[in-house]
Amino acid sequence: MAKKKKQYRSNYQQKKSNKNRQIAIGVIVLGVALAAVAAFLLFFNQSAPGGTADTSNIPDSLAVATLKGVKNSGGQPLQGKLAPNFGFRYPDGSSYTLADFRGQPVIVNFWATWCPPCRREMPGLVKAYEAHKDEGLMIIEVDAGEPSEKVAPFVEQYNMTMPVVLDRHQEVTRIYRTDSFPTSFFIDKNGVIQARWIGYLPEDQLALNLEKIMP
Repeated sequence: MAKKKKQYRSNYQQKKSNKNRQIAIGVIVLGVALAAVAAFLLFFNQSAPGGTADTSNIPDSLAVATLKGVKNSGGQPLQGKLAPNFGFRYPDGSSYTLADFRGQPVIVNFWATWCPPCRREMPGLVKAYEAHKDEGLMIIEVDAGEPSEKVAPFVEQYNMTMPVVLDRHQEVTRIYRTDSFPTSFFIDKNGVIQARWIGYLPEDQLALNLEKIMP
């Protein structure tokens, strides 16, 4: 009986040892899996839209949009609401956000070079900017998803002296819920949207909308 009891205890210990070994292997496998997931997420966060803007291959006159590090609580692309904040950075490293222009009237215009109404309205926007920039008017031209090779000639053709921002991943376009071009947001000195205009913006309507945000 003593030997059988000893044998029984030995089998139990062996089973327990095997179970512990399986648990240890499971913990190691889980640790490796978690490390792989962490590495993937790190890579994804670095490469996904909203990461550090790559400005290495764009002309000095163009900026790149980013949402990384931009404080943006409570912003909504609706009339009477605080305009969603976003940032843009130039190749020389200088950077700005929409909030930096608080205290000034601002137009944020979404457009693309392939869009005929955008081409049609651009001279009026350039004219308005030149006429009112000394009064504080800021117009930020956000190109939706195009490379600099397409945008740069357009900027030169229309003599666009206002900030031109490449929204390469259309992240700013999305937070402004814009899927039709052109679309313009008229923002007052407090950062509140006073008007949203979808489609071609005639100069007379531009003037009327400016009255809502100009002092």
